[in-house]
Amino acid sequence: MLEGDRADTRARYAARYREFGYDPRTLGWHKGRQRVRFAAALSALGTTFGSLLDVGCGFGDLFGYLKDRGWQGDYLGLDVCPDLLDEGRKRFGPRGARYECTDLSSESLAFTADVAVALGVFNHRLKGDNLDFVSQMLHAMWAHSTQAIVVDFLSTTADRPKPELFHADADVILRMALGYSKRVRLDHSYMPFEFLIAIWHDDSYSADCPVFAPYLDQVRPQPPGESATAGA
Repeated sequence: MLEGDRADTRARYAARYREFGYDPRTLGWHKGRQRVRFAAALSALGTTFGSLLDVGCGFGDLFGYLKDRGWQGDYLGLDVCPDLLDEGRKRFGPRGARYECTDLSSESLAFTADVAVALGVFNHRLKGDNLDFVSQMLHAMWAHSTQAIVVDFLSTTADRPKPELFHADADVILRMALGYSKRVRLDHSYMPFEFLIAIWHDDSYSADCPVFAPYLDQVRPQPPGESATAGA
């Protein structure tokens, strides 16, 4: 992210924080849909992972959402907005959340997690190229995760697009994701104007049975004498 875009991001959220304080409206989420985004991300990931890198974490509400569901893993939230991080430390630090003021797209980080998520990070149009920023962030999240990453976007299906927002073409994002792994999920089913992409590191499969590991138990055993291509 360009320094000018970082400065704009800090100013935007600092102004909202002064107005709203600890409130989803500070994050630009006005209609009570924060938990929907969390639920959609976790429907792809599950909750068995042991560590989480939350990129653009805001207050770290995802940590609280996970803890309320019994998750006991290691959490690190990253953001470029100090006011949000300070509020998060007060609210969730005592429960084990850790935070750093870091722009993962351009700064180093001495932490690698099982999964990395970025929710709401790509919604604003930048001075720089938005797709370049997406590419930089995907590369960094991939390098700092071992199991999977999840990122979400505003969709081009928006019926009232705003010029200050970035509405991503799902086809373009899917092609970017497939550059990392064959095991990818595009989910446009939880909101009409948003979608997420999940990308798994492990996309291994057998040539004899081209099915990813989580679904192998659904494969019907081949009866003796049946052709390998019958009913594939």
